[in-house]
Amino acid sequence: MKKVISFALAAVLCLAMCACGSNPATTTPAATEAPKTTEAPAPGTTAAPADTTAAPADKPYTYTGDRLTINGADSTGTMYAAAVAIATNFTNYVDGLNVDPSTSTGSNQNALDVHDGEVELGMCSGDAGYNATHGLGKFDGNKIEDIRCIGCVYSSVVSLVALKSSGWTYLHDVKGTKGVIGIGPAASTTEVSTKVGLQVAGLEEGDGLSFKNMTLGEAADGVADGTVLAGSAFAGVPVGAQLNAAATKECVWLGFTDEELNKALEINPAYAKIDIAPGTYTSGKSVQDEAVHTFGVKCMVICREDLDEELVYNLAKALWEHADELAEGNGFFAEMRDQSYICTDTPIPLHPGAEAFYKSVGGIK
Repeated sequence: MKKVISFALAAVLCLAMCACGSNPATTTPAATEAPKTTEAPAPGTTAAPADTTAAPADKPYTYTGDRLTINGADSTGTMYAAAVAIATNFTNYVDGLNVDPSTSTGSNQNALDVHDGEVELGMCSGDAGYNATHGLGKFDGNKIEDIRCIGCVYSSVVSLVALKSSGWTYLHDVKGTKGVIGIGPAASTTEVSTKVGLQVAGLEEGDGLSFKNMTLGEAADGVADGTVLAGSAFAGVPVGAQLNAAATKECVWLGFTDEELNKALEINPAYAKIDIAPGTYTSGKSVQDEAVHTFGVKCMVICREDLDEELVYNLAKALWEHADELAEGNGFFAEMRDQSYICTDTPIPLHPGAEAFYKSVGGIK
């Protein structure tokens, strides 16, 4: 699946991340927005035509089970902020439901925790979801076939920050330099995607160059204080920790050549070429005035395939009907304004309940 995922990215204003205005990302034309509806038929009923608003149900769905938990990731990154916002969305718009966000090491753990029944919901990047369901990478010999997508909510991007004084433009420019590159928490998708980036850029440990597991915040702080050559994040941009570094030191964001990006897409078909738009990381002492060519994936809300179909139908409904509200509250959800983003080109199959809802509103056929 080699294609460019288009999206517009704005500033993050959530939890420990700093707010800062940014311009939309450089994109290709988005898919045509699916028609909106104020209500949808219950699962199993005949889907309404795409241009018809379904009649409201006589009795709204009310959840009668226990509280649910949604795993996010490192509390300094976008994925945890997204989990908090989505937990609030589900709690507010599904009667009787309470959802609690939780930190984790990220997508790989979330896929395992959902599979094992440790949590009911999780945030999961497309590459991790693809690897899990195909038994690749971290899931070699441990294929997980029972996780499903409820909806895609934002895109994670490989974002590599360094000091402007380095003179670097691309990640491969680091070659021959002694020092540390921060590659994200152990077993996280930041680690996985950064290692792909290092591989295609031709960088290897040795001769004074080392790759170190650290949080997104630790890596960005290390760049600012000169103890880290480059710090990576695999998250919605701008990453708050990197904005903090940019506010105090002149920073640059390292990209990849087209040839390198093609190699990254060959390694994992869930990846797509993405540009970080000019101005995304303009903050304090730093001015990012050119697009940064990198790669990323769609990030999803996932659950087990056997989670109650009517519940998942209504979770998908909450995402769809309040997509604009989510985007207004958090800039990294901006792509959801085009509702087709939520339910098309999903890295793993949709849950049957989610599929039934998106079909009922004409989002998919």
